[in-house]
Amino acid sequence: MPRSLTVRLVALLAGLLLVIAACDSSTDQATTTTASTTTETTDTSVTTTTGAPVTSIPGDEIPGENSPSIPPDVALEMREQIGTILLNVEESRALPFLEIPTVTILDEADFTARVQQNLDEELDPEEVAGDEAFYRLLGLLGPGDDLRSMLVALYTESVGGFYDLDTKELVVPVDIDGISPLQEMTLAHELTHALTDQHFDIGVEYNRRLEEGNGDDVAAMLALVEGDATYQQLLYLESMDPARAAQVAVELLATDQSVYNSSPAWMQADLAFPYERGVTFTTALIGEGGLKSIDDAYQALPTTTEQIIDPNKYLRREEPNPIQPLNVSVDGWTLHDEGTIGEWGTRIILMETVSPGDLAVAAAGWDNDTYRVFVDGGDAAFVWHWVGESEEDAEDFTNALIAHSRDTMGAGGAAESGGGLEFGAGDPYVFIDRVGSEVFYIASTSTSVGRSLRSQLSL
Repeated sequence: MPRSLTVRLVALLAGLLLVIAACDSSTDQATTTTASTTTETTDTSVTTTTGAPVTSIPGDEIPGENSPSIPPDVALEMREQIGTILLNVEESRALPFLEIPTVTILDEADFTARVQQNLDEELDPEEVAGDEAFYRLLGLLGPGDDLRSMLVALYTESVGGFYDLDTKELVVPVDIDGISPLQEMTLAHELTHALTDQHFDIGVEYNRRLEEGNGDDVAAMLALVEGDATYQQLLYLESMDPARAAQVAVELLATDQSVYNSSPAWMQADLAFPYERGVTFTTALIGEGGLKSIDDAYQALPTTTEQIIDPNKYLRREEPNPIQPLNVSVDGWTLHDEGTIGEWGTRIILMETVSPGDLAVAAAGWDNDTYRVFVDGGDAAFVWHWVGESEEDAEDFTNALIAHSRDTMGAGGAAESGGGLEFGAGDPYVFIDRVGSEVFYIASTSTSVGRSLRSQLSL
């Protein structure tokens, strides 16, 4: 999907931990992950061997600000505890911190205000309005849904801490009388981001992909970054005192998840993707070559969400076949977005229409795609060229698209037209045409715009 929610989220607040997505649905993997303890660090060309007792870094050596509500002596104790977590992460990840990261400690109120301030600054009203029109066209949002309000409420509720790739600042919420077990595990996650950023300069390539990439490559990179941090977070959970580890579950159960739980299923899945799929991906890589395989992956980053969903395709370096970008336009309308939907985006679009089994079949045949979205106020038009690995894959995908257009988008009945199917009885206009392993899909709130796009593609 154009700028998936996870990509949008991390672009705003880099390296965010969604506590619900990362912990609640992934803790069952904690007992199955075992990390290698010796690896070569790519940037420093030395071998770091772990096993030394974890002590602590003096609290006054950890830079950063504190909320005024936190007493100075308590803040110092917190920084002592952060120092211990930092060394634990360094040992577990088998990489040394090149410098002590800046850690900003905020009480819950200050942290919430910080998140909301960033959202207010970064959620461009025009971009969000365009996304809303597109999601509504696809049947993913209802007529009364306000995407901006949904995003602000969801992020405010779900953000557990973040590491900013631009400022190199780690920001965490804490209880004013100490760091809770869940916050402790969140710190392990975010410190992993700081550590790997120091060694692999994640922000440079991430920002490049945001500006020059196709969207699917950004989501793939994000899955590696968040999967790595979630893997270390789960190892940290295993290492905790059993009583404190049990308290993590208690805190999770007490966490307000009402906004998350009431969000559309596709939105929940999209937010969880880099954590759930990412930790599965990193676990597979570690199973092949230990932690060094994760270090190597930062040097040869995954390029598609297909590689994240099926790690064997990454290990084989299986890339999609090249595809030409679409060269279509709509007079008077704005080109809102273009790029690659990817296998994961394909699943997201179809997930609330077809059964899980049919969804996996329809999306798994993805070989490449390219799309453009045009908007004009609340109107939207979507043109999509999707290529399957075989004609059978394209046929499975086409059948899922037909069901989605009819049942979820409300496009009405279809009639054969020029070798394809034109849905003209309802709102929106939809046209689907399969040519061998290629599928062309056009959807628009305007019939005339939809037919113009079809004409430009000579369909």
